[in-house]
Amino acid sequence: MVRRRRTQVLRHLILAVLATNPQLHGYGIYKRIIYVTQSVWKPSIGTLYRTLNEMVNEGLIKKSSSGSRRLQYEITSMGLECFVRETLPHATKSAGILTEFLEAYKGIRDSGGLPKLPDEFVERLYRLRKVLEELMK
Repeated sequence: MVRRRRTQVLRHLILAVLATNPQLHGYGIYKRIIYVTQSVWKPSIGTLYRTLNEMVNEGLIKKSSSGSRRLQYEITSMGLECFVRETLPHATKSAGILTEFLEAYKGIRDSGGLPKLPDEFVERLYRLRKVLEELMK
């Protein structure tokens, strides 16, 4: 069950990465996943490429050669539909949890109990705010 869940998370991360970064090669996708998960979770390269091939066969992504040895991957319209359909319910729940955490941090900070937030956390919050502002338009 855990393996299936990890595979599903990997598939969703691949779709999200390709939705925001069209035409990436496999290692570029891998590096982006490492960044997003802050290296807490690193799929093996073999698992990544096996999953990419499965997703190509399912029509969720397509691959093309750009003249070099590296294959570029791109999300398809079917992949976009699948991503939204499968992740939006989870994103809705996660948004509620994240909001609760952030409100708690604010309350703790306002009472003087929270030291300076780590720079990387603040940077990610700024990025989140920018994305939210664009999404809400």
